[in-house]
Amino acid sequence: MDKSGAASYVYAKACGMLGKAYVGKNAVKLFNAKSLSDLWALIFTEPVPVVPEMLLANQIEYEAVKRFVSQYSHLLENYTSPDSFPVELLRRYEIENLKVFAASLSMGETKAPRIVDIGNYSVLDYSGWPDLSKITKDSPFEWYNAVPRIAERQKLDYALDLQEIKNLWSALNHVSDGTKDVLVDFFREIYSIKNLLWALRLRVYYNFKKEAVEENLFYVGDAPSKSDPICAYAYEILDWDLDSFPVWSKWRFAEYLNRHEEGEVWSIAPMVVEQNFRYFEAAKTKKLFHQYPMTDVTLVMFFRIKQQELDCIRAATERLRLNADKNEAMYVAGVKPDALEHDIER
Repeated sequence: MDKSGAASYVYAKACGMLGKAYVGKNAVKLFNAKSLSDLWALIFTEPVPVVPEMLLANQIEYEAVKRFVSQYSHLLENYTSPDSFPVELLRRYEIENLKVFAASLSMGETKAPRIVDIGNYSVLDYSGWPDLSKITKDSPFEWYNAVPRIAERQKLDYALDLQEIKNLWSALNHVSDGTKDVLVDFFREIYSIKNLLWALRLRVYYNFKKEAVEENLFYVGDAPSKSDPICAYAYEILDWDLDSFPVWSKWRFAEYLNRHEEGEVWSIAPMVVEQNFRYFEAAKTKKLFHQYPMTDVTLVMFFRIKQQELDCIRAATERLRLNADKNEAMYVAGVKPDALEHDIER
């Protein structure tokens, strides 16, 4: 079908799927499940696999991802030639597959690990196992052609993540339906926040100094800098006193800080800030999905909202596996039932 027809069909299908998605208040159902078997029955129509609890937990998470990739791929397939940006979003799973392959090989494993197959959108040749150079040959990741030492993996994982972000930024230039500026603004905001949160965690939990944090930031230019489109938020707070509420109270995101009580010792809590940003993104994606129907924004926001659902499924699965507190698990997943019905804007 032509692009306008495909866009109309995709929007209608996406609306239907999101109406059933376990996000917002609907996500609470996941955390009300009494067992992993109950959780499986809630999410899937297939019979519950007869496997040990640990394997069932892994299977729930894996099948949820597989189902999402299938749903998203089917939406893309309605376009004769989809724009590159919505396709590039799937590359996240290729990168995770490559990390898993490299980790398995570096540990001396001989059996190919389980992966998430993205079908026709794949650029890796998984039949090349166990030869990493064959797996990545003629792909954007051809440079990753040797089994890394265990000590090298973190650096190489960072390089893969950085390549993903740069590829996404480049693909934004090819959005053809008039929503390029909307997606650029969204991408810049979301990845600026990711950088900011990463910088906070490195400073608070690992006591990284400014120079060390800079070396671990993501960027879309030639190097991390204050002027990079996704680095400004992180650079802004690199020198701030982590224990001074008066300093942080003037921050552009002060509303997302952990509570300050007069007369009590205060330190910034990255987890609280992150959770509040999750609430912000959940509302933002929902709003943009409906604000720009039948455009690339539909696909991108569908992708992001379904990622939120996968986060909730993982958290609900872990809660049952570890017998953890329901409210704590919901908090970790970013579920805020009484707030997600409202649009959050800044």
